[in-house]
Amino acid sequence: MLTLYRPLSNLIRDDFDRAFLGPWGLFPFERAGDASASFNPAVDIVEKDDAYLVKAELPGVAPENIDVQVENDVLTLRGERKYENEQERGGYRRVERSYGSFARSFTLPKGTNVDAIEAQVESGVLTVTIPKPAAASARKVEVKRGEGLVEKAKKLFTKSPEAPTPNPQA
Repeated sequence: MLTLYRPLSNLIRDDFDRAFLGPWGLFPFERAGDASASFNPAVDIVEKDDAYLVKAELPGVAPENIDVQVENDVLTLRGERKYENEQERGGYRRVERSYGSFARSFTLPKGTNVDAIEAQVESGVLTVTIPKPAAASARKVEVKRGEGLVEKAKKLFTKSPEAPTPNPQA
């Protein structure tokens, strides 16, 4: 199963942001255009019969600004949505879209063929296709009867008819 990869530092930061800053932050007007502002795209994970699909909403992010990497069974999506700095004079302007860089990571199932992972962007949605690992097939193991201690002792202490008898005169 594909799971969200959340090291402790991201866990604490995300929970802090949600608990104290809310969905818009303390100062939503000042964050717009701030290079340190965080853009966190929504991600859907869909399980198909033969693959997992990771779909990330990335409107306004050019394909050349998206980086998809796999390292140590962790799929990481990185990118940046640039701030559109438009000058408007004489009127009030409000910016509600988030800008900045993002990174989302997911732990892949063991045995995933990372060379077969594909990614494409269409209509502002990044779709990463991750083939499911081949399921380990069960096989029946034959159970053989082992020799008990008595059988082993009989072999050790009985003469075999083919064994030469020692010659005491030699």
